Amino acid sequence: MKILLTIVALMGWTLVTQAQCEERISGRQLEKGMFVLCTPQLEGNTVYVAEVLSVNGTDFSCRFLHSNSVYQLTDFKTADKGSAAIMQAAVRSSKGGGYKAGSVFIINVYMADPAPCDLSTAPLKNQYVVIATFKADNKRYLGKMMPVSGGYDIQFKHSQSVYTVDKKFTVTKVVKGGYIVGSQMELVHARLLEF
Repeated sequence: MKILLTIVALMGWTLVTQAQCEERISGRQLEKGMFVLCTPQLEGNTVYVAEVLSVNGTDFSCRFLHSNSVYQLTDFKTADKGSAAIMQAAVRSSKGGGYKAGSVFIINVYMADPAPCDLSTAPLKNQYVVIATFKADNKRYLGKMMPVSGGYDIQFKHSQSVYTVDKKFTVTKVVKGGYIVGSQMELVHARLLEF
């Protein structure tokens, strides 16, 4: 009987753990601090990551992480692609950016998961999208977390850098990144918004 109860308890824990990291979320609006993956409509292979700085109705400003250029985007709406997670917006203006007014970006929006999702115990079969904060300077980045022996690889789209971290999210190896081995990260699961 004890064995049966133990098996039932473990199965329940596994189901709770697997359910705690949902990939999508709906019923939210675009907000400051969220991240957007932006693909210029006419350049399907180019993807940029930007952090939302402010929102005013269907207009918002964002800072592209790779260049620190700031864009004012307008007419944020569902794209013609048909999915509730695929949005679009047009450039109104920019500071330091190369895209002209009227250029259209196809956009996916990510936010920090509002539900508890313990990444250190969640089952990682493939990967999770995460928001990583480096404790040295509190800068935030959007990345992918993938399991590796003894920890995780965190890959950042904006720089193509990869950081290997241990189970406590301390950097043990760096490829193309500016932070050093021993740096500490705080990782939060990110969810894709569906509008």
